[in-house]
Amino acid sequence: MAEIPSLLEPITEFRPGRPLVLFLPGMSGNKRQWDFVIRRLDGVDADLAYGAPVLAHAAFGHTRPTVSQLGEAIAAELTAAGRDRVTVVSHSVGAFVALVIAHELPSAVRSAVLANGGLSSVARFIDRPLRRVPGTTTSRLSYLRLFALVGTPVPPVVKRAIASREWSSRLLVGRRLVSRPALASREARDSLMEEAGNAQTIAGLWQNRHYWREFERTAAEIPAKVLFLVGGLDPMTSVADTGVMADLLPDAEIRVLPGVGHAAPLEAPDVVAAAVEDALAVT
Repeated sequence: MAEIPSLLEPITEFRPGRPLVLFLPGMSGNKRQWDFVIRRLDGVDADLAYGAPVLAHAAFGHTRPTVSQLGEAIAAELTAAGRDRVTVVSHSVGAFVALVIAHELPSAVRSAVLANGGLSSVARFIDRPLRRVPGTTTSRLSYLRLFALVGTPVPPVVKRAIASREWSSRLLVGRRLVSRPALASREARDSLMEEAGNAQTIAGLWQNRHYWREFERTAAEIPAKVLFLVGGLDPMTSVADTGVMADLLPDAEIRVLPGVGHAAPLEAPDVVAAAVEDALAVT
């Protein structure tokens, strides 16, 4: 029988008995953004790993899983590996995968840090796009802009050219999606450009367009301590939107990051790393 490909990619050597910090990407699958946080976790006594995104994967026969399928499969792999002390850290849409894992492993996942994960209006928008949804016309245009940004195919050479200059990167992402610190260095711009140009993301959004209804049904069954990190400038996950999600969970807290947009791991890596360390104390 062929071995099922792993959905976990170790960052450090796994050692039995240690807690695990699992980093989940957003809808484009960009894991490089977490490197800005991980390098600030030197000395943390925990194993670290990347988790698979909601994109086609060999574990699913090279097809694209739903949020629920991916979360359940990662939870099964964690169980098989005997991981019983897990902190899940996610960005954007990865928050929903994180919460599926927490739902499936209530005794193992004791804490979760969800950066820019309060996507209640976005989720309700794609669930019923033709109906009236919460949020202003400006916020709905922000959703469509982000969908176009991550879903329009962009050749790697074009991405590199855009990332070579701060002004061209700013022109692509706009002035509201991320703050200036996310574009300050070439490394950060390269990481941000990985979010752009993956046609799979639009298909993934469509495939999961009704996931919000499932989240509403299961949120009250998630006992983990959940911390939402909200960018004060984030047009996608406002404090109000995040509050809608937090209110559905038994133990959730919201922390606002002033001056931060929708790329908290790039814009405020020190703050995100400190939140991860605090979460490990719970685990």
